[in-house]
Parts: sequence; structure tokens; C-alpha cells
Amino acid sequence: MKDIQLNFLGPFTFTTGDASVFECAVALCPGIYLWTIKQSIDGSRLVHYVGETTSLGDRHRQHLTSILGLDYGIFDVDKARHGVCELLWKGLWRDKSPSAPSNQIAAYETIHSQVLRYIAAIDIFFAEFHGEKQLRRHIEGCIGWNLRNNHPDCKILYPDDNQIGTWPDKNSGVLRITSSEPIRGIDPDIPY
Repeated sequence: MKDIQLNFLGPFTFTTGDASVFECAVALCPGIYLWTIKQSIDGSRLVHYVGETTSLGDRHRQHLTSILGLDYGIFDVDKARHGVCELLWKGLWRDKSPSAPSNQIAAYETIHSQVLRYIAAIDIFFAEFHGEKQLRRHIEGCIGWNLRNNHPDCKILYPDDNQIGTWPDKNSGVLRITSSEPIRGIDPDIPY
């Protein structure tokens, strides 16, 4: 068994400057990332998404395109900052009906300002990890699985239809997790 150290740095943002996920020192690095939304009441952070990548900046260009194109769901920021998960737009990927594209065009006109607020509300934490892709996916899945199964009160903003996958056997070792800021539902030790 082998332990893996993950140190989540951040928060990074989709905006410009030193904190930009596109311009930061780890923009070209592989690893695991967490999207969080800071809570208005106590300043804590709730996980909104868990992902893995070969390049943090490149992957977030793809995410940004999917958010701006309304392929992803758009969440009500004011409610999300108060621990309530409410979609303003469920995302084209969730709607496979023939009318979905025309609904997407109609939604764009009415929620474009909310899309920009949503992008601004996402804080990204990143742990550099140079392991193989299948291992990164397993680690991503273990973090998501642990959040869903061991911290139901903290997975409020982490939609149940976010796909996660893990290897059948989670006895390889322990993920030793640290973070530049506390993130609710992310344990310091997670079996992987």
C-alpha cells in the first residue's frame, strides 16, 4: 500500500491575474481539482465539482466553453452561497430532447448575466499529481465518493448526476490531503 499526498492550492478563478487558473504557476500541470463555492454565512467552502486533468489551464478552457455555451448547468449563485443547490438552467448535456437546442438558445438570452455571476462564484483548488490518467480518475472518484457517502451534509452543491468512478478495490493506500483553506467534506485521509 502506498500513500499519496495531495496538497490543494488556491483558490484560483476563471478571471485574469495571478489567481487565474489560466495564468497561475500550475496552469500547465496535471492533477486533481475541486470547484468550491464560498458560503455567505460562515465563509466555509462547499465542493461543487471534482475533476482530474493533464493540464489545469487547458481543462478549464474546456469547462469555460461548456459553461458559456450552456452545455453545463447554471446554478443560482445567491442560493448556492447559502447552501441551496438550484439550477437556473439544467444544461444541454442533461436534456437529450429534440427541443433542447432551441431551449438553449432561448435560455441564453434570459440568463447570460447569471452565467457570468456563476463563473465568478467558482473558486478552484488544485493538487498537482503526475500519476497515470487511470489513477487520477480513481483518485477523483474516491474524493467524490467519500464526499457523497461520508458527508451528506457537505455534498449539497455537488449534484448527484456528476459521474464518478473508482476501481473496485480501494485498498491501494490512503490519500493524504491538505489544503490552503478548509473545504467542507474533504477528509485529510481518504482510502483509495
